[in-house]
Amino acid sequence: MYKHRVEIRDGEAIIVGHLYIPDEESDRPCIVISHEFGVDQNWETKYAIELARRSYPVFTYDFPGSGNGCSTGRDTREMSILTEVGDLRAVIGYLRKRLGDKDRVLCGFSMGGMVSALAAAELGEEIAGLILVYPALSASDDARKGKALGARFDPHDPPEEVSTKKPPVTLGRKFIDDAFAVENWLDRIGAYKGPVLIIQGENDRVVPIIYSEMAASVYENVRFVRIPHAGHIFWQPWVKNRAIQKMIVFLAELSLLRQRRDREKEKK
Repeated sequence: MYKHRVEIRDGEAIIVGHLYIPDEESDRPCIVISHEFGVDQNWETKYAIELARRSYPVFTYDFPGSGNGCSTGRDTREMSILTEVGDLRAVIGYLRKRLGDKDRVLCGFSMGGMVSALAAAELGEEIAGLILVYPALSASDDARKGKALGARFDPHDPPEEVSTKKPPVTLGRKFIDDAFAVENWLDRIGAYKGPVLIIQGENDRVVPIIYSEMAASVYENVRFVRIPHAGHIFWQPWVKNRAIQKMIVFLAELSLLRQRRDREKEKK
């Protein structure tokens, strides 16, 4: 396995990522991993390595303005759910040029899950599959209640800045405004018609599991995995390993679907 550092210029932003290239070349899809709020791509290193070991190319990256990571060109006060959707679209544009017609699967964690769900709906058939791991689908509702990752504010008179608690990040008015703008998030994400895997812990105290249940109700082809005793971040090795196993099964099924489609095309 080879890990290649990549820089993607998108306007003023420079998105820094890593492309994990398996030792053995295959027709397996590229997995695009989007990280949680306030951290960086290193949080998903284990997932990337385990998937690459199974011959899946994997791309991880840092959201500019996330408060951590190597990407530059955006302050935390300028970052929002929708700027991160734009970052993911830029990543897909790069992979389109780098890997050609290889299938792409979006895999998002927490806020990266919300971002991936919105991006998949926009990109449609270009995305072969979608994996949402404890997705922060409550972000818009939380903002309209005056909440943002531990911070409180008046939703009827939002401040220009708000400081979150865990992790501590100073957000700008744009984050709140864009969270308001995706209040129809459920209708938006349901526009994606491809296969979806949702994984969430039953003891999640950050994002109520009902939001994943709502998402599962609008996707046409979905598998919803609840992990008992697991919280929002999968800290325990056994929880993380179980999530990886579910991903591998899901991705294997995607490969079978691709093979079936290819055979049908040959017949025509």
